[in-house]
Amino acid sequence: MPSRYILPKNYASKKLTAGDIVVEISGGSPTQSTGRCTAISESLLNRYDSGMVCTNFCRAIKPISGYSMFIYYYWQYLYDKGVFFSYENGTTGIKNLDISGFLGTEPIVIPPKEKVLAFDDYCQTVFDQIFANGKESEQLAQLRDTLLPKLMSGELDVSDIEI
Repeated sequence: MPSRYILPKNYASKKLTAGDIVVEISGGSPTQSTGRCTAISESLLNRYDSGMVCTNFCRAIKPISGYSMFIYYYWQYLYDKGVFFSYENGTTGIKNLDISGFLGTEPIVIPPKEKVLAFDDYCQTVFDQIFANGKESEQLAQLRDTLLPKLMSGELDVSDIEI
């Protein structure tokens, strides 16, 4: 994650919280539309020792509690189908997503509340495991990077260890 230094008053208004969805609103390419997104979970926020904000080229969406995962996966489904190409504009060579046009015109089918909440609970559990695995992988890589040079140089002798 890149580090940014922002004023405390700006941080308060831009701080990401669990359940937010961050959407790319500028960028893309001729073959890749704008509109890529990521879900912000408590597990993701806990991986870093400082808060996260949404800044340039992105917009944070703050769904109603319990609807985050449904909106994230529905958004991803529409992105994979290429829907966002039709909501792009821009004449400077950088494509921009007309997010207001998308939200105002694209039909979204919302299942019954109990189904959405059950889906959200399930997805949060999966996200928690994904981020726990990622954190463990980073810790193991750090341990490897610390031990391997010492093993290779002979600084650590493991010849007496039985396996």
